[in-house]
Order: sequence, then structure tokens, then C-alpha cells
Amino acid sequence: AAGDGLADIVGRKYGKNSPWPFMPSKSVVGTAAFVIGGFLASGAMLWWFVSSGCVVLPDSDSNSVMGCIIKLLIVSIAAAAIELVPIADDNITVPATSAVLTALLFGCV
Repeated sequence: AAGDGLADIVGRKYGKNSPWPFMPSKSVVGTAAFVIGGFLASGAMLWWFVSSGCVVLPDSDSNSVMGCIIKLLIVSIAAAAIELVPIADDNITVPATSAVLTALLFGCV
């Protein structure tokens, strides 16, 4: 939700001169804001849930701090990419993609 909201706000204000060639209604600037906003919000939520004990990550080297950062960045980039594809309502495809990819990357399935 944070990424999509920032993409709209930042894209409208600063993205007029940077449309995607295959999706002119969306901008490169807006997509970058999506990735950054989604990554920061996901990182903050993960930190909060783990530090409060609500979530316990499986023990593995890939769930180190750097491993988590890389995984959250992958999820954020994938969510932004799915948002660019007009296959279905992005209010469904983006959260679904994020949830499935997060579960797979963090070993929660």
C-alpha cells in the first residue's frame, strides 16, 4: 500500500517526462517511488513484528539482516513490476504477488 500510494503521488508530480514506453500512463519515477516506499514500509513492519516477537523467522543464513534486506528488495521490485502489467486489478495482483513471494523467500511455506 505504501509503494502504490507513493507511486501515484510522486509519479504525478515528477514523472510527467519519464513514461514507460510500454505503459505511458505510468512513469519510471513513480515506479522507483513504489519500490522505495514498499521496501521501506516492508522493512519497518518486518523489524517491528520480529522485535515484538509476533514473527519468528526460520533460522538460516539467508534470514540475516542483509539476507532480509535483499529479500525485501526483491519483493518490492517484483510488486512494482506486477503493478506495471495490466493483466488484472493491481489492488489484487500486487498484494497477492507480494504475499506469495514473501512466503517463499522467507521460508514460511
